[in-house]
Amino acid sequence: MNTAKYHFSIGQFQVTVISDGQTQFPAHPLYAVNAQAEEVMQTLEYHFLDNVNYTLQCNIFFIDNGKDKILIDTGAGISLGNELGKLLENLTKAGINPTEITAILISHCHLDHISGLVSDEGKPNFPNAKIFINETEWDFWRKENIDLSSMPIEDGFKQNFIGAVRTNLNPIQQNISTFKFGQEILNGILTVNAIGHSPGHTAFLISSNNESLLHTGDIFHHPAFDLKHPNWATAFDQDAKQAYETRLKILDQASFDKSFLTSYHMPFPALGHIRKSDNHYEWVNLNWKF
Repeated sequence: MNTAKYHFSIGQFQVTVISDGQTQFPAHPLYAVNAQAEEVMQTLEYHFLDNVNYTLQCNIFFIDNGKDKILIDTGAGISLGNELGKLLENLTKAGINPTEITAILISHCHLDHISGLVSDEGKPNFPNAKIFINETEWDFWRKENIDLSSMPIEDGFKQNFIGAVRTNLNPIQQNISTFKFGQEILNGILTVNAIGHSPGHTAFLISSNNESLLHTGDIFHHPAFDLKHPNWATAFDQDAKQAYETRLKILDQASFDKSFLTSYHMPFPALGHIRKSDNHYEWVNLNWKF
């Protein structure tokens, strides 16, 4: 795999999108659990996509704000096979040493967002980083008995989610700092309530010199799914109704404000704008600059 990176700036902040890789998942029912299979196939074909499999991408943001060197999420590690988990390799290719990272912002504690924190040998991949997690999110996942009964996935998959927390977060608890929604946790980075997909799911508003980017995490996944059909839920939503309400609220505002935004699983480099059209949303890609 060639290095998938895209560099740009937000005001005085230097930002690089680093790919963690991509892999294939069944589109239905995982990414449209409340839709009919035929309807999912039709919308995938409409977007010129394979009508059976969904290409899952994970995009990590590296931000240098002049004081801290920050990652937003850390990818899937080995939790979802060997086609993902490319973060460390691609950071190195981009000239970024993991020991330089001083802060890691976790949008939520699902395995494809936290499994790059710890190596296969159980050692921190980012030994000098403080880990920031919403307090409600951390309280939920640190419990001895984690209730994932609302997620319509197989029990074995649920155990993988729980195992990822115990493998990647529990060993580095001393480095975890929690926050409330609405806090500016680092210079120019404000936390935004985006609950539903998980109990403390967080979006991050990154601002510098009157420029901004909204990192929406997993509020939406792909133009063919929860933008074209915003009522579609993924099988990984902890509270699908709340996730739907959050999606509408944030996307309506982003469309009205003409916000520049990203979503973790969008096709690389996952940068663009939202346009509202009748009862759905459209994704307008960033005009790449080289």
